[in-house]
Amino acid sequence: MSELRFEDVTIKYGIGRSAMTAVEDVNLTVPEGSVVGVVGESGSGKSTLARAAVGLVPLSAGRITVAGRPVPHRGPRPLQMVFQDPYSSLDPRMTLGESIAEIMPSGMSRRDRAAEVSRLMKLVHLDPERAGSYPARLSGGQRQRVAIARALAGRPRVLIADEITSSLDVLIQGAILNLIRELQAELGLSMLFISHNLAVVRYVAARVAVMRDGHLVEEGPTAEVLGDPRDEYTRELLAAIPRPVHFTP
Repeated sequence: MSELRFEDVTIKYGIGRSAMTAVEDVNLTVPEGSVVGVVGESGSGKSTLARAAVGLVPLSAGRITVAGRPVPHRGPRPLQMVFQDPYSSLDPRMTLGESIAEIMPSGMSRRDRAAEVSRLMKLVHLDPERAGSYPARLSGGQRQRVAIARALAGRPRVLIADEITSSLDVLIQGAILNLIRELQAELGLSMLFISHNLAVVRYVAARVAVMRDGHLVEEGPTAEVLGDPRDEYTRELLAAIPRPVHFTP
């Protein structure tokens, strides 16, 4: 089982009267083997929610579970995260192979680690011969592929992707999104996909949740929410999507 659940999750920064509420009373489920997108403007709380799931932000109230069990703070974790910036998510002093192998479970032999690095690099469509290269020699899209392989090296039941295409150009964005769809179908991963781009979420997610000012304002099947939104804020987000301009000769 790999169902991810947020139950009455509240996250505050600071203490006392000066505390700022970033997320308040959020209830959200990522069903096993499915992709749920979370959209909203900057400051809506979507990335804070993702970081809380992997233990980077403490909860003020509520709980987060995978397969009905609270996410552990130590030891092997059932969730792994791919971050937004491919240029800062990899240690420049480590080779690609070292970065990927670092996340693997303990107890594996050196030969097994090398074989697993090769398998994961092939899985994200990178040449395993480049395992000895350093991140500085890669493009942004290639680095993001390494970051995805690195997350998969932890053998997660749930993958969290936080704005993973926003730092890439349009052509590379499409390639990474196709890779995400391919991996999700092949591995059966449960995935929380964070983005401010509704078109991207429409492409990868079966369900979508809309956040505003730390609150979940709408959630449901992607086609329904984006096709016939109930909340005014969702309609505003849809209206803000650029439309193609056609010129008459």
